[in-house]
Amino acid sequence: MWRSLYLILPVLLLGALLPATAAASDAASRTAVFAGTGLWVDIYDETIKDPQFVVDEAVAHGIQTIYVETSNYHSPADVMYPEQIREMISLAHANSIKVVPWYLPGYRNIALDRRRFAAAVNVGGADPIDGLGVDIEADIVRNRQLRANRAAAMVRWLRATYPDLPMAGIVPRDALAWWRIFPYAAIRANTDAMLPMCYTSRYLTPAQTTAMTAACVTTIREQTGDPAAPVHVIAGVTDFLKPRLLVAAARGAKSAGAMGFSLYNLETTTPAGWRAIDVWRAPTG
Repeated sequence: MWRSLYLILPVLLLGALLPATAAASDAASRTAVFAGTGLWVDIYDETIKDPQFVVDEAVAHGIQTIYVETSNYHSPADVMYPEQIREMISLAHANSIKVVPWYLPGYRNIALDRRRFAAAVNVGGADPIDGLGVDIEADIVRNRQLRANRAAAMVRWLRATYPDLPMAGIVPRDALAWWRIFPYAAIRANTDAMLPMCYTSRYLTPAQTTAMTAACVTTIREQTGDPAAPVHVIAGVTDFLKPRLLVAAARGAKSAGAMGFSLYNLETTTPAGWRAIDVWRAPTG
C-alpha cells in the first residue's frame, strides 16, 4: 500500500503541474487575439452589409482584427446580417485577419442573452470565430447591485461554457461613474483582455486627450488589481474628433503600454484615423 503510494505520488504531482503549464500557454494565446490593431463594425453601420469593403480596408491599413457586432439585447434577431458576417469571416481568414464578434447583453432576460452569445460564438459555422467580445455597458437593469451581479455571472457562465475561446470584456471608460458598482475583478478573472471604450471629447486639448487615454489604461489595471492586465484601447468616436485628437489618443494608449489600439468605428474613420493607427504601431524611439 505505502510502496504503491510512493510510486503514484510523483505521477500525481506531475499531472497537477502539467495543466497549469498548459493553461498558462493557452491564456497567452487567447490574449494574443486582442493584441495589435483593430477596426470596429456595428449593426447600424452600412459597412456591415459589404464584407468585401470591410476586409479590403483591414488589408489596406494593416489591421489585425475585425470586431463585428452580431446583435444586442433589443435587436429583432439573435444575429443581424448573418450571411454578411459569415462572408466577412471567410474573407478575413483568407487574408490572415482575425474576426471577433461582439454582443451587447441587457441582463434583464438572461436566457435571451445566453442564446445570443451562443449565436455569436457559432456565427462562423464551419469557419470558427477567433474570439468573443462581451460588451458590458447596458444599464436597463436599474438596481445597481443586481446589474453588477448579473454581469459578473454572465462572464463566469461564458468562461465555463467556452473555456478555450478567447474572450474580452468591452467596458466603458468611466464604468464606475456610469454603473456605480462595476464587476471589474470578475470580468478580468473570466476574460483574456480588457477593451475599454476610451471615447474622448472634441473639446479637450491634445495633451488632455493623451492623458485621458493613458489614464483609461491605468484605471483598468487599478480597478482589476492586475498591474499587468492586457488592455486594448478603443478610441473615438472618430466622427467627433479632430485629426490631432485621434493622434493624441494613439499616443496616450502607447505611452501607457496598451497591447492593442483601434478606433470606433470603421464607417466614420477618415485618413486621419488611419494615421492615428500608424502612430500607435510605430516603433518607439
